Amino acid sequence: MAGERRSPGLAALFGVLQEDGRHSILDLGAASGAHLRLLGPFARQVRFASLLAGAGRDEAWDDALRALPPNPARPYDVVLAWDVLDRLGAEGRAALVARLADVTAPRARLYAIAGAEGAGGAGRLAFTLLDHDRLAERPVDVTGAEIRPLLPAQMERVLMPFEVMSAFMLRSGAREYVAMKRP
Repeated sequence: MAGERRSPGLAALFGVLQEDGRHSILDLGAASGAHLRLLGPFARQVRFASLLAGAGRDEAWDDALRALPPNPARPYDVVLAWDVLDRLGAEGRAALVARLADVTAPRARLYAIAGAEGAGGAGRLAFTLLDHDRLAERPVDVTGAEIRPLLPAQMERVLMPFEVMSAFMLRSGAREYVAMKRP
């Protein structure tokens, strides 16, 4: 499943954002110049948390979650969660969503992917923003972390207090979600 593809979830997310530099964006992936260039016109602040590397490893995950930067002066109003929820067990998912609820503003938007396993379901994918409606996927560490894809009804429960506003089923079987935090 490596390659480039259209992303209706990203299109929905960026369709509601203003390109006026007022947003505070938290990308749970690793820092990337490509992401910074595409997010820059929307954001006063972009932070990369690099949580994906530690997801699913207990000690590393707990440390990374605690280190997730709070932003009290400018709570995040956009979160790019990618497929991190698929990489966690129930406790890890609950802890992540609770932490995101703490560091985000009312009505914050969250983008997430579920069921995006690479190479026949055998591993993880890395995602790169190509445009506001396109992304590239490539397999990484296909033998590493276990993938635990969420079903649609599970995703809605896991994301509370974020409410799924849009959901898209892709040809690959992956699903993209755009959720908004309830005020």
